[in-house]
Amino acid sequence: MKNITSKYKFWILIVPVLAMLASCTEKLEIKPKQSINADLALTTSDNIKAAMVGAYSQASNDGIFGSYFNEYSELYAATNDMRFMGTYQQPREFYNKEATTTNSYVETTWIQAYELINTCNTLLQDEVLAVLDEGDIDIVKGEALFLRGWIIFEMTRLFGLPYEPGQPNNQPGIPLVLTPTSVVSDAVPVARNTVEQCYTQAEDDLTMARDLLPAMNGVYGSSLSASAVLARLYLQMGNYPLAAAEASRVIESGNFALAATPMKAFNNPENSVEDIFAIQKNINSSIGWLTVMYGSLAGAGRGDYEIQQVFLDRFDPSDLRGALQEDTQDGYTIDDITMMYYIGVGTILNYGGINTAKWGDYYRNIPLIRLAEMYLIRAEANFEDPGTDIGPNTPTEDINVIRVRAHAPHYTGDVTREQIREERYLELCWEGHRLHDLKRWKQNIGGFAYNAGNLILPIPFREMEVNDLLEQNPWYSAGK
Repeated sequence: MKNITSKYKFWILIVPVLAMLASCTEKLEIKPKQSINADLALTTSDNIKAAMVGAYSQASNDGIFGSYFNEYSELYAATNDMRFMGTYQQPREFYNKEATTTNSYVETTWIQAYELINTCNTLLQDEVLAVLDEGDIDIVKGEALFLRGWIIFEMTRLFGLPYEPGQPNNQPGIPLVLTPTSVVSDAVPVARNTVEQCYTQAEDDLTMARDLLPAMNGVYGSSLSASAVLARLYLQMGNYPLAAAEASRVIESGNFALAATPMKAFNNPENSVEDIFAIQKNINSSIGWLTVMYGSLAGAGRGDYEIQQVFLDRFDPSDLRGALQEDTQDGYTIDDITMMYYIGVGTILNYGGINTAKWGDYYRNIPLIRLAEMYLIRAEANFEDPGTDIGPNTPTEDINVIRVRAHAPHYTGDVTREQIREERYLELCWEGHRLHDLKRWKQNIGGFAYNAGNLILPIPFREMEVNDLLEQNPWYSAGK
């Protein structure tokens, strides 16, 4: 395939892993320290496990899970609730819903996604797995499948038109590359698979990961985190029974709990009790780009993404998730912020605007899957398919679990579809869900239909140039 893997010799990223090799519960250091050729790296069990940690490092890159997946969703979905105040052209294109084929963010996403897929493919080779000690085979195989399935799902949602329940879903997704490329001569052009094929592959990978991995696996992919991503995937597909079942499996495991307050679910140096999966950050990590764009604090953030008062007005006055801290001062860091929103004090762009406190420190963990989301998935899935009735709670009870934690008034009658959808927005805002939610609800976005061609990403220009089999998304002409 003439994408990133055909342009570069494949290198396995290695990070310091002495602590990981001693105990998988130790905090992962994200920043890679060196690269070694795959032929040399994958000859011992320790090196293979080190390469698996390198895959998590790749997954944390800003172009994919570390930031851009979040930004694409929130910028494309943005209308009146959030404004882009920055000067960067790339995010402005998404905010204006007019991306170009030469957008460097999109190119970076494509490159980093296929680098990660290639690492996973390499680790999944039989000859590589055979090197491992018997007790490590299922762990490495499961973790590689977890990351590969998850990124195939996310890339398909971004580059392909929406999945339509009950339809053939023959619209182009992404190229499925399931064998490793180690040198340029190995690469062959590959066409895009259909959205249906991409979802099936993601489902297969994540299901196998769920069945291979232990329920808990330190800070790495686990059976329960695979179930959580499966719950997302099934919800996107409109498969409500399976979405509810996977979400309920996570909730009822008893391995997670809601943080004491909404604020305590974010900006943690270690995983919180609510984190099903989080990107591990520390002072040696690269700067967290979500904080750069969403934050406006002393020494942290540009304040490019300004939250509007009209959004805060959606919250009940008692709801902690909509509280605004107005007494901020120059020099404030995230440790001085006590409410979910604050008046920015950063000096780069957005001094005096409203910013979210979800992303407030460059070097603290980034929660990608929280327990609160599982309650919301189970509530919606059970509501949309009343015959499912999975778990001990009614949809109203699941929604109230979230609202009670936030000090919001709980619902006394049966929740409505509109209340469930609004709760998802209030709880999961600025975490990368909004675009995908609006699409599966078939709601217009900024005056465009949910399945408009300009609400998906273009195949990068450089990929179209080197791979004649790639089909461009129709909305994008040569001049875009």
